[in-house]
Amino acid sequence: MPEAVPTDITVNTDVGPATIPDLDSFPPTGTPIHPKLSSWDLYRSIGSPQRVVAPMVDQSELPWRILSRRYGSELVYTPMINAKLFADENSKKKKVKYQEVNFNKEFAEEGATSLSLTPASSSSSEPSISAEGRFKDTDRPLFVQFCANDPSTLLRAAQVVEDRCDAVDLNLGCPQHIARRGHYGSYLMEDWPLIFSLINILHINLKVPVTAKMRVYESVEETVAYARMLERAGAQIVTVHGRTRNMKGHHTGLADWNKIRAVKEAVKVPVFANGNVLYPQDFYDALAATGAKGIMSAEGNLYNPAVFMKFLASVPSRMFPNAPALPFPSIVAMAHEYLDIVTSLRTPTQSSAIKAHLFRLCRPALEVHRDLREQLGKARFDDKAVGPAKIVTYRQFLTELERRLEEDMKSGIWEKQPVPPLPGSVSHLTEPNGEAGRPAYIPHWLAQPYFRPPLVPGEPGGKEADKVKAEKKADKGDGGKSAEMNVDIQIQGEGKVARGRSGSAEAEGEGEKKKAKINDDKEIAQIAR
Repeated sequence: MPEAVPTDITVNTDVGPATIPDLDSFPPTGTPIHPKLSSWDLYRSIGSPQRVVAPMVDQSELPWRILSRRYGSELVYTPMINAKLFADENSKKKKVKYQEVNFNKEFAEEGATSLSLTPASSSSSEPSISAEGRFKDTDRPLFVQFCANDPSTLLRAAQVVEDRCDAVDLNLGCPQHIARRGHYGSYLMEDWPLIFSLINILHINLKVPVTAKMRVYESVEETVAYARMLERAGAQIVTVHGRTRNMKGHHTGLADWNKIRAVKEAVKVPVFANGNVLYPQDFYDALAATGAKGIMSAEGNLYNPAVFMKFLASVPSRMFPNAPALPFPSIVAMAHEYLDIVTSLRTPTQSSAIKAHLFRLCRPALEVHRDLREQLGKARFDDKAVGPAKIVTYRQFLTELERRLEEDMKSGIWEKQPVPPLPGSVSHLTEPNGEAGRPAYIPHWLAQPYFRPPLVPGEPGGKEADKVKAEKKADKGDGGKSAEMNVDIQIQGEGKVARGRSGSAEAEGEGEKKKAKINDDKEIAQIAR
């Protein structure tokens, strides 16, 4: 039986601002019933990771985690998992299916310390990086993230995975309408006693440490007090996304690195900084500005899995054709390598994840060759086929895309930025920047950051309003069952804004929901066709 955790916590708001509970109003942290690593011992035990890939629903799945590690990521989170559906689904069959999709234990590959991948038959003319023997694939270190609003349910869910991960993380950052409806993510920020109980029950009863990922408040004081409460509850690492709950979509803006630094200086546990990492150089700027021990990226990683590479390519290759001047990877070579991993694993990969990854990786090329969007949209993952045959239509798309991009590279007309610029290719917050690490123009055959176009003046919300309406409609259409915590294709980490003069580049929007049949961005217009 798990040790009980107080749920009737009464907080004292007489000390300091009325909105900030007194830390001493919360119970003591308590002593875990199982011996386990804490804070800095945990951090050192997993290799003191500095380059961290965020939890992204349907996007930080096993093949993408493997790919990200090959290109510099040192710690990767699973997609956010709905604790209620994972542990308490009324139908045993549905619960088993949800577990298989979100954390598959049958094939013992998720959370494995060593993975021996079967060489895949790739359409690429150059073997993948793993085939060259330069890396040993693994799925560790790994943090498994859950969203929840009931302590006992969260504990039951976490106990299913505790033997296959290094820590369990609590999502406190999702800002989307679906999170408000389900009362989880950033919509727990008004209920500190509940958050304390969620973290503390894991701290006391799990065999592995618990960590937490939060958003900031408007005030530094409340942000710091909140982080200290998470620490007192038992969080051994705190990740701070430097944006408030309202900073999402077109209103994402830049993450506040100063608030992250304030948290880092106020708590005794390691702090990870999340926000503003689109280019490799941004990693170093974030370290310096925040003092954090780790830097987390979501969309920066999705659009360029090599964003965390420690040593940028110094000579041209198939993967880095424009190095060293532009050390960004080829979208075709990277996409082929991802598909190689998908077909080499026994663990199934959701078709929605594959398609979403390819639309993001290929976004700049699809702005030029827009007719190929339809071909990618119609590509299918064949569950009945075996091995490479499962993804033959995706390979066919990449073969045609590669043929066209080779012609573009030979033509020479794309060596300079076109006028007008391609959609989403340049910052709209400031004039282009000519620094070597953050070039003003990157050719469309290279993986690169995506910058969300600004709202057209006079449009009341534009596509953001349409997206919210679509989310609300989706909530009403599921009979209220999965609406509580619907997590189809939710990108929990970064939004898409741009570079400011301060050196922070990426704007992240945690919990950015994308239903499989809802077109949020043009590049995934065919995602469910």
